Amino acid sequence: MAESIIKVENLVKSFGDHEVLKKIDFEISKGEVVCIIGSSGSGKSTLLRCINHLETPTGGKILFHGEEVKNTQSSLSKYRSQVGMVFQSFNLFPQYTVIENIMLAPKLAAKEQIKQTGEYMGAKSYKEALEIIKSNAKSLLERVGLSEKSESYPCNLSGGQQQRVAIARALALNPDVLCFDEPTSALDPELTGEVLNVIRSLKTSDSTMIVVTHEIEFARDVADKIIFMADGVIAEEGTPEQVINNPQNPRTQAFLSRFN
Repeated sequence: MAESIIKVENLVKSFGDHEVLKKIDFEISKGEVVCIIGSSGSGKSTLLRCINHLETPTGGKILFHGEEVKNTQSSLSKYRSQVGMVFQSFNLFPQYTVIENIMLAPKLAAKEQIKQTGEYMGAKSYKEALEIIKSNAKSLLERVGLSEKSESYPCNLSGGQQQRVAIARALALNPDVLCFDEPTSALDPELTGEVLNVIRSLKTSDSTMIVVTHEIEFARDVADKIIFMADGVIAEEGTPEQVINNPQNPRTQAFLSRFN
């Protein structure tokens, strides 16, 4: 069996008296693509934000490579550097060019690492590290099909291009896990395809991804595992063949009937 990279145990999240997540349990293996589907308000995005610790769980545990993620600055800082996040609304810094947006997190990481260990990715000085970071950023832009936009500002890009830059930025720290929170929900339909194609292209034997999506055909096509959420619980979980093509739970059946 493949190594478990993230394990969620008994996860609970409440906002005041409103319990949004109710004792969630599942695990993700290395190299697995998991798509989380469900109606608005079912808890999908809250689950992803808890996994990334952008929201602090009310109860339960998240294990990363077998170790519990603690709610301390050092634990969270290390964890977040290995679990990348792509948001619905791009969240690019408007004052920076495309390549500067991609380089920002690695530059901060390089400064810290050189201070602590004396090197970063083989570079002994910050100046050397910057050359490596810039080269990696250029490679990532090529990977998402935006080499020619490196000196552009976000305001000069389409929504689809901005989201592709956001994906490149999330990849810049070479994370173990990449999370996507409805990455196409803010896009016009004609731009959705270009972003989904980039995410498809990231699927390799060792790339672990969690995608909250309402794109059912994409989920069927790309996912190794589907999680269907309803009212803060996992109502059904399995392969696309099991959950999308042959759902057993009445709530899953009712949800998917809207897409037929």
